[in-house]
Amino acid sequence: MELSRVWISIVTAIGAFSVSLLSIYLGYLLFLAGATGQFKFRAEVASGSVGLESVAPGLAFALFGMIVAAIALSKLIKRS
Repeated sequence: MELSRVWISIVTAIGAFSVSLLSIYLGYLLFLAGATGQFKFRAEVASGSVGLESVAPGLAFALFGMIVAAIALSKLIKRS
């Protein structure tokens, strides 16, 4: 029974880091291609809010990938 939980954790971690790596890489390619546009991001939490305005799409992709990686890493650290 415990072995299946380990495999689920491993597969989930590989999936999360694969998505974040792909997002960061695609954001990098968009940034190099010179893609421009308006991207507005706002996140509100009980303790405050964060907002980005006029961000290039490549930077937004990379930011999303970094957030996914940070969340996955924090979940893995809490489990061990």
